[in-house]
Amino acid sequence: MYKDTAIRSTLPADENRLAASLAHEIKNPLDAILSLLYLVKLDGSLSDKGREYLTMAEQEVHRIAQITRDALSDFRDIQGSRETNVPELLGSVIEFYRPRLVSRGILVETRYGASGNVPVCSGPLRQVFSNLLLNAADSMLPGGRLQARTSNAREQTGAHRDGLRVTIADNGCGIAENNIREIFDPFFTTKGSGGSGLGLALVKEVVQKHGGRLRVRSSTRPGHSGSVFSIFLPAA
Repeated sequence: MYKDTAIRSTLPADENRLAASLAHEIKNPLDAILSLLYLVKLDGSLSDKGREYLTMAEQEVHRIAQITRDALSDFRDIQGSRETNVPELLGSVIEFYRPRLVSRGILVETRYGASGNVPVCSGPLRQVFSNLLLNAADSMLPGGRLQARTSNAREQTGAHRDGLRVTIADNGCGIAENNIREIFDPFFTTKGSGGSGLGLALVKEVVQKHGGRLRVRSSTRPGHSGSVFSIFLPAA
């Protein structure tokens, strides 16, 4: 049976600590990669093509650093939101990761509503979609199925606002019942050394800063396992 948990849209008291922790978590490996790339560049045995690839790698690392700075800036200033076609934004993220998902034998199914313009900060929301897609992929074996949908919706509780609902579902291993209320806590992870525990915490923070609602349903029952993350984004 699916365990259903709703995350209310009140801002966490430790949002500044979370943002600082994210910056720290990302900055350290980026600095290490840049240092290693610099040392490799000093190697006189590299071919011209190798140096070309190395330069491209450096440029991509610098681009990641800039994206991180921009995203963190947007986290702090939700007033920078603009009318954005969210289905197109979600679609661009899926297309970016599609080769990786396909290479792992994961079937990706999408269904986008006819319209979906709502005021959002596209940088942080793009990161939300990336985190949810990659978490879903990590939970599945080859042959798994990932579904992404957007639809016009009305808030089910509270102010009953009009808006947009984004749903990302998988048929992976699911989330254990004793973990489901902790998965959005900073630094909580079930991935061991392979995870920082910041991804879903940031998903929660971004949704809350948009005045939205986040809901997760999950099951670990053999043959019926999987997780469904649903995000409601208000139109106003």
